[in-house]
Amino acid sequence: MKKIVILLAAAALCACQGKKATIQGEVAAYANKMVVLESVYSTGGMVADTVTTNDAGRFTLKVEIPGDEATFYNLHCGERTIPLILAPGDKVAVNSLPGLIDGYSVSGSEESTLVKEIKNIMAFGVAKLDSLATLYNKTTAKALRESISKDYTATYLDIKRKQIEFIVTNSGSLAAIYALNQRLPGDEVLFNGETDIVYFRLVADAVEKNYPKSTYLASLKEAIQYYDNQRELADKINEAMATPAGFPELELPDMTGKKQSLTQIQQGKVVLVDFWSILEEGAQFRQAELKKIYEKYHDKGFEIYQVAVDTAQPEWIQTLQMQKLPWISVCDFKGSASPAVMLYGVTTIPTNYLLNKEGDIVAIGAYGDNLEKELKNLFK
Repeated sequence: MKKIVILLAAAALCACQGKKATIQGEVAAYANKMVVLESVYSTGGMVADTVTTNDAGRFTLKVEIPGDEATFYNLHCGERTIPLILAPGDKVAVNSLPGLIDGYSVSGSEESTLVKEIKNIMAFGVAKLDSLATLYNKTTAKALRESISKDYTATYLDIKRKQIEFIVTNSGSLAAIYALNQRLPGDEVLFNGETDIVYFRLVADAVEKNYPKSTYLASLKEAIQYYDNQRELADKINEAMATPAGFPELELPDMTGKKQSLTQIQQGKVVLVDFWSILEEGAQFRQAELKKIYEKYHDKGFEIYQVAVDTAQPEWIQTLQMQKLPWISVCDFKGSASPAVMLYGVTTIPTNYLLNKEGDIVAIGAYGDNLEKELKNLFK
């Protein structure tokens, strides 16, 4: 029994050690000074540990990797910041020589080595661009300026090509996420704006196979979803502007998955575009009140296009079936991130828009007696 206890204790100790990463470092001319290790997440950075170098500029850091997942870190040694990606069990050696662009080396972590590769691509590229810009500003000769301008453009495109090549080649690494976020001075996009999302999707799909639980993967997917929503919203706005009707078009799936177009439903009818949620307080009472109005005016040409601002498909479908809602109910399960919500400027739930037979919005937020009063006027 005693042997078993010892073995279990040893196993627990190994497991605990396996969650940590070790950094052995040396920084030239940096004796008895502080080194800071900062963990980096999409929400910002946080100091993970600090240590003071010895007389030779050497130091040792041991850090517990949160959640047993590879994590981004910045190692701050004076004026130099060294980006690292550390995984449980990594034993990393770092050497830094201040004053040089490529003034550090790293081993023991494949991901960190890849980060250094893309960091060098960008840093050396920026240095060359700065040098060309300086030469351009120092000369007034037209021919020489044109030559420098061509070199600058060629250098710029070469950096971008190498960056994209790195991302594609190493798409399954966390270093690819680092590369996606690197920009040349003055750049807001990776390469070509509208088509850049292709590279983000490529990396997300590849990283998911290697790091399915990574918080960085989750953040990347959120960024992709945000981009998709923005594109969808822009498309909707363009469609709405091209439509003679006075309301933005919506085309969302009903509970069978069939797309229901607001434009097709509205033709010649009075339509209430109603935004609601199954989590809305008092929703069942409001739905019952709306049913009475719907039954009274439906045969006269009144229709309801009800948009659920929800994310839970099973619960939404169950609610529709239990309440036996007779009108058109749709939902894209994106909740408040739905392009439909942004398109109509919905900030509170419930919210509704009443459209007349010509497709003009004639009332906003009409409920109960106010809604019935509006309908009476429209069906005179």
